[in-house]
Amino acid sequence: MQTEVVLPTTKLSSFVSGYFLVNVEKREEDISLRPYESGVSLGIPIGKPFYYYAGPCYGEFEEVPFSIFDKPLIFWDSKAIDCFSVKGNAKVVFVIFTDLGLQFLLHDKNPEFKDTIIPFSRLGLPAFGLIVKRKLRFCTDHASGLKVIEEELLRFFQRYQFDESHHAEIDLDLEDNGDFPVIP
Repeated sequence: MQTEVVLPTTKLSSFVSGYFLVNVEKREEDISLRPYESGVSLGIPIGKPFYYYAGPCYGEFEEVPFSIFDKPLIFWDSKAIDCFSVKGNAKVVFVIFTDLGLQFLLHDKNPEFKDTIIPFSRLGLPAFGLIVKRKLRFCTDHASGLKVIEEELLRFFQRYQFDESHHAEIDLDLEDNGDFPVIP
């Protein structure tokens, strides 16, 4: 298993504080890890769907209820997730939002979800639709997946441009270089 933290491009830094990348190579046993973030995040699968479990840790002889990870999921209450396990090959990007990004993502609402993990589509937002999910399915690595994710986030957040009274004007045109800074 490989993990990496990547910073967003400067055009998204007001809305996204970082990306937590998880890459699990096929193994005979399940891989567990503690969630990186302590708040709300968006988990996005890259490549082929895989099976996952997120919740309280189970004992050695208890059967773990796996679900398929084939679409973006909101990890609403990560504090209730003691372990995150996957089966087989898995590539996931967890988008960690800033407070401002989360505020805009939730339409200035504070929905009360009882589930720890919910499909992103339940938010009713015009983002990560079928075309984007299909592009992500055909990505083979995190770099190409991050490019698709950043383009979609830029498209979504471009309606929230600020004027000078909010300290800065944010230009949300897409960057061409596709370079993502990595935290060592």
